[in-house]
Amino acid sequence: MLPSIHATALAIPFVLLPPPAPVGTADIDRACVSAHAARAERAYAASLASALVLRADVRALCAAPTEAGLSKARAAWTAARIDYGRTEALRFGGGPIDARRGGRETWLNAWPVDEAYIEPADRSQARGIIGDPATYPSLGRAILRLLNQRGGETNVCTGWHAIEFMLWGEDRSDDGPGNRPVADFLDASGPRAARRREYLLEVTELLCEDLDAVAREWRADGGAFRARFVDDPGAMRAVLTGPALLSGFEMSGERMAVALETRDQEEEHSCFSDTTHLDFRANIEGIRDVLSGDDGAIAAIRARDAAAAARVDESLARAVRAVNAMPAPFDRAVRSPNGSVERVRVTEAMESLEALSEAIAAGARAMGLSLPSEPQG
Repeated sequence: MLPSIHATALAIPFVLLPPPAPVGTADIDRACVSAHAARAERAYAASLASALVLRADVRALCAAPTEAGLSKARAAWTAARIDYGRTEALRFGGGPIDARRGGRETWLNAWPVDEAYIEPADRSQARGIIGDPATYPSLGRAILRLLNQRGGETNVCTGWHAIEFMLWGEDRSDDGPGNRPVADFLDASGPRAARRREYLLEVTELLCEDLDAVAREWRADGGAFRARFVDDPGAMRAVLTGPALLSGFEMSGERMAVALETRDQEEEHSCFSDTTHLDFRANIEGIRDVLSGDDGAIAAIRARDAAAAARVDESLARAVRAVNAMPAPFDRAVRSPNGSVERVRVTEAMESLEALSEAIAAGARAMGLSLPSEPQG
């Protein structure tokens, strides 16, 4: 006797399967992944090139410290920082920048910085990496890598923000950046000047080393990671994870919401130079490039769900407008009174970035993909 229809239905577990992908989506995905790899190669090459300009200006400053040389190094840092900011949309997908093994992000971009770990404001104290040669006799690059974030996540001594601190010094102003005097690098100012120069040179060399290592992995002519990435069935998930987590978890959450809530100047990302607004603008440029550049990720979403793709497009346009409308400097904006135009604009940017992250996640679901809500590992 054949089993009844009801008995058969009960015997088979119910599994919700994603709808079949429309014909041709595999080719669209491959085009998106290939374009993403080429985009990453260009972005990291540009970041490395501008970091090398910074290195040249830092070398010139340390060889013969002058006010003009210090200003030139600051300008080079700012320009190089913008190029790096555009690469952050390439994070969070297990790539060479933040892989669990061999990732360079914490050496490049860790923050916030406890300035006293490098050199305390009270110069009479024999403390910090620069001020305590007995504890820190060597300022070599291998040692600095080991010391970065040792004893606490704010014990940052490598990367963009360590260099930023050395070029600008602490930001004690409500209206502007730090104002480290060039005398800090002149031997006439005391015995620590030589260590400041040595430390600044070493951390700048480290920055270039790390960017070069990441750039090499993405090169078309033999980059080890790129060769694996373009053939990885999970590559589209990695492509979407970068802009989703950068816009939502990182920009909206870590970099805006915390600063708005605490009104703490130290929670500003580039707090010594007061260039955090440029960080945000560079970040959203990178996100826009990943999503809507040539063969961008929105094309893969649109191939499955035109409405979901339209929501990403709309959310992206809103986020771009809101981020570019944020006032500068960021630290003054977040310390403004509740209801002020400055805080309202930061809040609008924060909310638009969160909405963008959610739209990207919904687009990923239309592709049968589930994105993490926070960085993994």
